[in-house]
Amino acid sequence: MTMTSVRRRPASYDPVSKAFHWTTLGLVVALYTLVMVPGIVDGSRALHKSLGMLLLAVVICRLGWRLLHPKPGHARQGKWTAEQIVARLVHAAFYGLLIAVPLLGWAYLGYAGKELEVFGVNIPPVSDFGDPDIAEVLLLLKAILAWGMLALIGLHAAAALFHHYVRRDDVLRSMLPSLPSRAGRSGAEAVGEFGHARTSQGHSAAD
Repeated sequence: MTMTSVRRRPASYDPVSKAFHWTTLGLVVALYTLVMVPGIVDGSRALHKSLGMLLLAVVICRLGWRLLHPKPGHARQGKWTAEQIVARLVHAAFYGLLIAVPLLGWAYLGYAGKELEVFGVNIPPVSDFGDPDIAEVLLLLKAILAWGMLALIGLHAAAALFHHYVRRDDVLRSMLPSLPSRAGRSGAEAVGEFGHARTSQGHSAAD
């Protein structure tokens, strides 16, 4: 059994997937910041609405890219472990929440009789029928799901750090800008040591 079969390096995500991932994170951080610190910039409410709709568009594009360009090495091999099942459920929940929360905000504005402008462009409401009671329910549901998404973000970050510092694999590095992997460094070091040993032996034989 070769070392490669014992410890197979996870394939890295493609540059577009990485761009979608970090753009999504940046938008989510900005949205939570605007909610938690509403006076941080002028027009924070309008900016929150615009960024929320931008997030919706980015996530839909990201999901389409993911379906058309699955990560190499994600093919199922045998039975899934409990950890793999949980990871896939968390990712599915992420996509669901990243789409549901902006949609609920869009629907809330429609039922509340408020206009939605995305960077100065008027967006048609989900419903022209105003109903304060429905709007209140939608706003509450949006808040609950948003806090649930924040909890998932914490879980996702903790899992990535666990893989990086405890298991010492390349799961986290697969989404970072191109960097040498742990397996790659180990392999290079091993080749270097082997080459140095062979050179030393050759010199000894020549002597």
